Amino acid sequence: MPLVRVTLDQITDFDPAPMVITLALGSDNKPLQLIPYSGWWGRPKGNNWLRPIIFKPDGWVDFGGDPEDRHEERYARMQIFDRKFELGESFYLEDFEENTVTRFIVKKIDQLDV
Repeated sequence: MPLVRVTLDQITDFDPAPMVITLALGSDNKPLQLIPYSGWWGRPKGNNWLRPIIFKPDGWVDFGGDPEDRHEERYARMQIFDRKFELGESFYLEDFEENTVTRFIVKKIDQLDV
């Protein structure tokens, strides 16, 4: 079971931020198990904008947050479980708070030693 770290580039005109996901891929380059996978969106340096993310098998994305946060602030949709992770592939995040869809392209897939 290869454990990988996938870096996706956000395709936007305004302040693009990378998304990074750590997951196990099967021989077909799809997520191996239907379990939540985690990652982050942003740049983990200094005081840059950064959001932790959990990808759930049903397509929901959970950014975490405070109990008083509105549903639209905490959750989004991005299906990663029925898609192949290959260089150049596109993935789409539906943001409920901004009512937008953001495109991400797989830029790098690094195998992790465990």
